[in-house]
Amino acid sequence: MSHNNDFRVFRDSKKFSDKEFEQIKKIKHGLDNDEQVQFIARQSKYRPGGSLAAPDTIFVTNKRIVIKDPSLLDVRENIVSVSYDKITSIELERGVFSSKIIIRAPGFANEMEAISKNLAEQIIQYVKNSMDKIKIESQSKSFEVKESIVDELLKLANLKEKGIVSEDEFLEMKQDLLDKKNK
Repeated sequence: MSHNNDFRVFRDSKKFSDKEFEQIKKIKHGLDNDEQVQFIARQSKYRPGGSLAAPDTIFVTNKRIVIKDPSLLDVRENIVSVSYDKITSIELERGVFSSKIIIRAPGFANEMEAISKNLAEQIIQYVKNSMDKIKIESQSKSFEVKESIVDELLKLANLKEKGIVSEDEFLEMKQDLLDKKNK
């Protein structure tokens, strides 16, 4: 199995079959240069909830979920994506023969049935970990901004105490800092 430079974006990802690389080819124009497909799951044609004519495909990248929803026997397709920071919930419903992945975000809801149980569990775990990572990074950045503003306010107060800045200058600079914080 040899794949040319078109797939350099995916070189660090796990190995995909030729059929999976063909699916990646269909969406790669919409991926960022540093975006890598981590998982591909295609709806079963034969399991309950599946689509015999045109099964959906879910691509899980390091940045978002991309869903390819073909219609007219795979002649036309609708491709939608949602980034991990926008996802409000992702759930797994386990059935007897397969699983259903349920994704919700503002203005977005998707249920994808007839996915392999094992693959669906891996996807759910990866997406939840990615969502947690983004939440932690966001909280960390918020903390850093608050901490730096507190440091600046302390420096200003120290300058005022030493008589380097007047009360009016202190109040003006303090307000400027607080205004920056709220932007």
